[in-house]
Amino acid sequence: MNGNVTFDSHDLNTFDPTTRVGILINAINHANIPTQNTPLFVIADANKSSIPAITHDNKIITLSGSLAHTTEANLDNLIDTFKGYFNGISKTLSIAYGSGNRLYTATKNALTITRQNTAKYANFELTFICTDPFGRDEAITSITNSLNYTSATLTVTPTIGGNAPVQYPIITLTIDALTGTGDYVQITNNNNDQQMLLYGFNLTAGAVIVIDTFTRIVTINGDEVDYRGTFLELSPGAQSITYTDGFTTRTVDIVIGYYKRWL
Repeated sequence: MNGNVTFDSHDLNTFDPTTRVGILINAINHANIPTQNTPLFVIADANKSSIPAITHDNKIITLSGSLAHTTEANLDNLIDTFKGYFNGISKTLSIAYGSGNRLYTATKNALTITRQNTAKYANFELTFICTDPFGRDEAITSITNSLNYTSATLTVTPTIGGNAPVQYPIITLTIDALTGTGDYVQITNNNNDQQMLLYGFNLTAGAVIVIDTFTRIVTINGDEVDYRGTFLELSPGAQSITYTDGFTTRTVDIVIGYYKRWL
């Protein structure tokens, strides 16, 4: 197995073929789809059932490989170091995939290490459980980067990528200048009428609003604030998103992007 594999910033593929020392990953299983729940509801007097929704709870990823060193004592130290890599909970597991890296939020679920007493190598099997069932891209994909925008309404119609059923935009609004007392900002998903409304914060020039629909957190100038409505969720394919404000005039930077998420 070639390519980068890291967990919590620890390199899991360090084997040097010249010295024959390090960690070698030889098998990765992360292409399986997440654990899927498909509830069935019996339709009365119809001799059939319906599926109201499909949800995904978690994803299991397994790695296997070898640990090797020049002496038994050095191998013992490498094993101890290796085991210590996996103490963290909900850390980033990064696996080389395609032209970049696929990222997962993972926690070690099991680790088995097998070795003979006099051997200078050991085999391992490592299982992660991902409470966020979807992998994500390392780089953000832009939806719009509308700088110095002066109209009260902006509608963008992106084609959303990824193959997870839901993609989560991150919306950053920087208000460079404004006049008027209509103190509200609204973001709308025109495909399903989801709306996020921020009202009554006495917004002034220089305010930075961040709406992170994945973490479900809204901040103004770094401080978490309450909101009205619901966070936007985008499906893959054609989408339509509208920004609206109530100011008389404004100059605003509207930046929307998302990390593509994958089954």
